[in-house]
Amino acid sequence: MSLVNVFPLQQLKFYELVSLLPLFILSFGGLFSLLVGTHKEKGHELGFLTSFFTLVLALVFGCNNLFTTDVTLLSGTLVLSPFTKSVSLMVMCFALVAVVLTYGQDKKENLLPEIYGLILFSTAGMIMMMSTTHLLFMFIALEIMSLAIYVMVSMRRSSRFSAEAGLKYFILGGLASAFFLYGSSLVFGATGSFELVTIENYLMANNNPTFIYFIGLGLIVVAMLFKVGAVPFHGWLPDVYQGASTNVTGFMGAAVKFTAFVAFALIAKHMIFVPNVAGLSWFKSFIWLVSAASMIYGNFVAISQHELKRMLAFSTIAHTGYLLLGLYTMNEGTTASQSIILYLFFYALSNLGAFAVIALFEEKNQKDLTIEQIAGMGMKHPVLGGFLTIFLLSMAGIPLTSGFIGKYGLFSSAVNGGEIPLVVIAVLTSVVSVYYYLRVIVYLYMKEATADGAVYQGLKGAAFAAFFSAAATLQFGLFPKAIIQFVKLLAR
Repeated sequence: MSLVNVFPLQQLKFYELVSLLPLFILSFGGLFSLLVGTHKEKGHELGFLTSFFTLVLALVFGCNNLFTTDVTLLSGTLVLSPFTKSVSLMVMCFALVAVVLTYGQDKKENLLPEIYGLILFSTAGMIMMMSTTHLLFMFIALEIMSLAIYVMVSMRRSSRFSAEAGLKYFILGGLASAFFLYGSSLVFGATGSFELVTIENYLMANNNPTFIYFIGLGLIVVAMLFKVGAVPFHGWLPDVYQGASTNVTGFMGAAVKFTAFVAFALIAKHMIFVPNVAGLSWFKSFIWLVSAASMIYGNFVAISQHELKRMLAFSTIAHTGYLLLGLYTMNEGTTASQSIILYLFFYALSNLGAFAVIALFEEKNQKDLTIEQIAGMGMKHPVLGGFLTIFLLSMAGIPLTSGFIGKYGLFSSAVNGGEIPLVVIAVLTSVVSVYYYLRVIVYLYMKEATADGAVYQGLKGAAFAAFFSAAATLQFGLFPKAIIQFVKLLAR
C-alpha cells in the first residue's frame, strides 16, 4: 500500500487552510530561525526573537475561532476540534516559556542558535500528534517531535554528560518508535485500518479480536509507556534529565510529557477502554499495575537523591503514576479526562518554573545542582527562593497552589470511578513526596550557606520564566474556577 492510498491527496478549502495556520507558522518560523541563527555575531539574538514572535503569532491565530465546529482534514487524519486546538495552545505556551528560559542559557552552555528552531519543529510535531486519530500519522508526528528533542538533549557539546544523555535518549526513543510502528502494522493487519475510530468500531462489531491485535496493542502500549517514562520503562530517564541542558530538561518534562499523555489517552479510549471486548481487561490491569509501581518507585527512590534534577526526574516518574491513575479511571466513564488535562497543565507550569530556578544557579557544564549547594539561598535570594518553594509545594499538592487543584481533581474522579485501592496508594505515596520536597525547602531557609554554594548566574530569560510560572501557579491555585470551567467546556 502506497502513502497516496493511506493519505489520499485532497485540495484543501480556504477555511481548512486557515485552521492549519498555527502549524504553517511554526514550520516556516522554524526554518527561518535556522537561517537567521547562522549569523556570526547575532545568531542567538535573532534566533530567539524569531522563535519568540513565531510562537506569539501562532498563539494569536490558534485562539481564532477556538470553539467553532470541528475541522476534519485528509479523511480524518487531522481533526482540529476545540479540544485539540486548546491543548495545542497549552503546548505552545510551554514552548514560549521554554524559549524565554533558553535565552541566556544558550550562551552560558554554548548551545547552538539552532536550538530555537528545533523548539518550533518539536512543537509542531506535538500539535500534530495530539490532533490526529491515525496511528501512522501519529508515528510521523512522534518522530518530528522526537528527532528535534534528541538533538536538543545532546547539544551541550562542551559537556560529556550531554552526549551521553543524547545517546541514551536516542536509544530509548528509537526503541519506543520501533515498538509503536510495528504494533501499528499488526493492528492494521488485524483490523484493516490505522484510524482509531474505525478500529474502535471494528472492536465493537467483533468483540473477540484476533491474537495479532493484542500483540500489536501491547507493543503500542509499551511504546507509549516509554514515552511517558513509566516504571519499568523509565530506563535512563534520570540520566537524560541530568545530562541535558536545564532549559531542555524543563521543556521535555512539560511539553513532551503533556503531548505523550494526551496521545496515550486517545489511544486508550479507542483501543483499550472499549466495552464488552474479550481480552482487553488484561491491558486495563496492566495499566493499574504500572500506575501503582510508578507511584511507589518514583517517590521512594526520590527520597535518596541529593541532586535536584535527578530528584525531579524520579518525581516525574511518580507523577506519571498519578496520571496513569487518571488514565485508568477513564474506563469508568468519569470526568477523568478533564482531570488529566488539568493535572498535566498545572504540573507542566511547576516543572518549567523549577528548572528555570535551577538554571539560575547552575554553573556552566555542571551535571546537576546538589541540595547542599542551595543551602541558604532562600535568605540570600528571597524572591527566587520563594519561587522554588511555590513550585515544590505545587508538585507536592499543597493547598493554595495549582498542584493541589490538579491532584484533588484527579483523585476525586478516581474515587467517583470506584478505584479506591489505587487512590489509597496515590495518597500514601503523595505523603512520601512531601518529605523530599520539604527537604529542599529546609535547605533553602534553615541551613547555612557553604563555601562551595551555588552562585547566581543572572540569566534574565530564566528569571522571567520563573516569574511567569510562579504567577500562573498561584493564580490557578487561588482562583481555579475559570480554568476548570474552560476544561469542562472542552470535554463536552
